[in-house]
Amino acid sequence: MSSREDNAKTISPELMARIEALEDERLRVSVLRVLSSPGRQTVTDEEIFDNKVASWNMAKIQRTTLYPWHDDEALAFVEHFMSEMPKDYVEFLRQERKCNEIDSELSWKVRHLAMRWMSDLDFSDYTFLSGRVRDHARSVAQASG
Repeated sequence: MSSREDNAKTISPELMARIEALEDERLRVSVLRVLSSPGRQTVTDEEIFDNKVASWNMAKIQRTTLYPWHDDEALAFVEHFMSEMPKDYVEFLRQERKCNEIDSELSWKVRHLAMRWMSDLDFSDYTFLSGRVRDHARSVAQASG
């Protein structure tokens, strides 16, 4: 028996139809995972579904409002990072290469550097820039072997 059939036993046919009508496969999987997880629920399946879909849609809207960092801007920030904080830049590359993760203190320092470098953006915009800097660090690591 497939997990979809297992889920169909515990989720009402009406709600299952709403879940299957969702366009995004990742959202469908996420909703089914939450609804089929063990544990006591304090709200109805329908409320869980509505909350998950609303949160998903809100996050989708937020992503579309982020500043669209262009490659040249991201590279300009990387150059700024290298010149302003050379030791931290080297450590950033090391952490990305060795751990595939940047510790919170260093991440915070880089975010604050970005906020001073381009101060008129929203806090979430810097998160996206941090991702671009990590992409750059990965490409540097791959190029150096």
